[in-house]
Amino acid sequence: MIAHKACWRIGHCSLIVIVLLLETRMTIGQPQIQGVAISAPSVPCFERVEVSFSLVGDFDNPFDPRQIQVDGRFTRPDGKEVVMPAFLYQDCQRRLAENGGEVVEKISEPCWKVRFAPTSPGAWQVAVAARDRSGAASSDPIRFEATPSKAHGYIRLAAGADYFHYDDGAPFFIIGENIAWAGKRGTYDFDDWLPAAGKAGMNLARIWLQWGSILCIEHKGTGAGRYDLANAWRMDHVLDLARQHGVRVLFTCDSPEPYQKEHYWLGKLTSKPWENCPHNAANGGPLKEPAEFYTTEEGHRLIRQRLRYIVARWGWDPNIFCWELWNELNVFPGWNKLVPEIARWHIEMAGVLRDLDPNRHLVTTSFCNPEGDEGIWKLKELDFVQSHSYSGRDMAALLPEITRRMKERYSRPHIFGEFGCRLTGTLLRGPSSVFEMDAKGVYLHNAIWSTALSGGAGTPLTWWWDNYIHAKNLYPIFTPLAKFCDQVPWTTAGFKPAQASFSWTSPPKLLPPRDLVLSCDGHPPFEGRLILDPSKSLDSTAGLSLQGTNHKDQQKPILLELDRTAPGPMVLRIGRVWILGVLEVKLDGKPILREEFPAGPGAGPWAKSELDKRWNIWGADYDKDISVEIPAGKHTVEMFNTGKDSIAIDRITLPGYLTGLLPAARCIGLIGDSMALLWIQNADHNLAAILDRREVLPVEGAKVAVEGVPAGECTVEWWDTTAGTILRTTRERSSPEGLVLELPPIASDIALKVLWRKGT
Repeated sequence: MIAHKACWRIGHCSLIVIVLLLETRMTIGQPQIQGVAISAPSVPCFERVEVSFSLVGDFDNPFDPRQIQVDGRFTRPDGKEVVMPAFLYQDCQRRLAENGGEVVEKISEPCWKVRFAPTSPGAWQVAVAARDRSGAASSDPIRFEATPSKAHGYIRLAAGADYFHYDDGAPFFIIGENIAWAGKRGTYDFDDWLPAAGKAGMNLARIWLQWGSILCIEHKGTGAGRYDLANAWRMDHVLDLARQHGVRVLFTCDSPEPYQKEHYWLGKLTSKPWENCPHNAANGGPLKEPAEFYTTEEGHRLIRQRLRYIVARWGWDPNIFCWELWNELNVFPGWNKLVPEIARWHIEMAGVLRDLDPNRHLVTTSFCNPEGDEGIWKLKELDFVQSHSYSGRDMAALLPEITRRMKERYSRPHIFGEFGCRLTGTLLRGPSSVFEMDAKGVYLHNAIWSTALSGGAGTPLTWWWDNYIHAKNLYPIFTPLAKFCDQVPWTTAGFKPAQASFSWTSPPKLLPPRDLVLSCDGHPPFEGRLILDPSKSLDSTAGLSLQGTNHKDQQKPILLELDRTAPGPMVLRIGRVWILGVLEVKLDGKPILREEFPAGPGAGPWAKSELDKRWNIWGADYDKDISVEIPAGKHTVEMFNTGKDSIAIDRITLPGYLTGLLPAARCIGLIGDSMALLWIQNADHNLAAILDRREVLPVEGAKVAVEGVPAGECTVEWWDTTAGTILRTTRERSSPEGLVLELPPIASDIALKVLWRKGT
């Protein structure tokens, strides 16, 4: 039988294994571990100690644990053993080329490493153990000392908790953004983004491993089951940089895009990733079809192997918040037919992570919509639930409601792994338009404050970190909230949603009727009857999508109940139409409108039209208002689609509809055992007003009543949400009915911290 000595030279994209014939396996008999060295004889707890060594053995693929499995076996001060997988490493250096692109060059031969962070002070020791096809071997132990430190440790989740905490009990409340990938400047982009995020008070960035060319470690160039050591070195740099600037990392392990035969962005075909997927049989991989990723043992094995490398290289790091198994798993082709297989896959891979990772980082996954799939989210192996949301023109109305539903449904912490405003359809022409119109980030400001104080485990993680947050220097939007949240005892405060109501300090002057402008792009899609009360301002609702005959099971009318004090129009903004929609409107059962909305090529009655090659159908964005007259009094309006496919109604406007209103304000907040956190917003100060170019009047002469504050004295801190400073501090007295506060004029918003002695 033949033995092999493995030597490595790293090429531009892939690992090249040069196999030299030496002697029979019987002669070698076991792997040889050589030159074992430790990075330092002493290291503070929760900081990295690194063991480096070389290895001679009988294997062809150094990443395949079936051929060569190498572990660091650590002995704790109490005598218990902790095992951390070893990994292959190659040192690199980087530079910017003349064209502005990043170039990464190898500067050493590959070697093996074990990375580890001791969790308790005292005398530790480590030995390297290796097993290949010829046998097993172990190095002599090396001793090192772990010294006490002030580090918080790893991020955890207590059973039944709404918030995260560190090993030492300190709360971890998320304030962050996505920084998923970089452009051609590679890690030099992260050099700009991560320090700016940390300086602004952000403590989390969501960073992807397996999509894009910069950090992807397994790609067509490496082949299936082999890893790009230069890109892994890049990820080292990014994670080190995040750690230096106090930014934890939501580590996204994989994304479905490589398994898509066609990839679309905003309805347009951008690439055919499956053609370049390393797991594709056409590229030497084991999968003939993408679905085999979930349905074959070899598909599973490749991910188990990659997860081993991920844990080995980066699992030591307390700065990693969690492992996210998938970004938007329902983008995987045909996922809805594979839900049982996907559920079993998540159970298996979460188990693999927990078996490999001695530090037991949290585990989650994600979907490309707010709700996800109950068959996945109910799995006990997932520590918290996520939503992704790209809808709405009033974030403070939309996002807290999603948080409430998801927490109520799954009894686990909830975060928004991604969010943004809508970029398709009629609301916006494209990213640049909203970014220019809302250059100060009003929708971002409203989103982070409303979600932070609605019971979510942190702020939503905004998208467009490069061409919006960084380009417009919107980092300062996060700083006031970071200051407001500092020192809040999130895990022990006993927070629950606050209940508040508004009234006037004195009867106001007769106000002219106001327009009701209702954004209709929330989630889930609306069904049934919607009552529009003229005395209550409503800013947004679930999506109003009227299905046609192609979807018989969903072809249902939507009913609106109106009560106009005077005759006036109802204006419907028509959005995306597929194939052909025919809108029929009835007033009190009598037809008053029938209009066709076709979709097709070339010029037409639409604003723009495009062919969606996924289904080979045309979709048209109309960006068009149609109006029907509504008499005074109470009426029922029925909307129905008798066409072939769907009509989206993006907005309903009722001019002069709102009368006799209470103050146009909302209060979102939390109330605990000795503290309340409140965010009070002028409800008209939102993205919708910016896009519609509506003037927003200050709310003046209003007061708020907050339930649940115990009777007695309390202290109120009035916070400026744009400066992050306390405007004033007052002493107030609450009654058995709650705390009533007279509010200053509110042009945009204000935040309050209400403090009282527990037990009063």
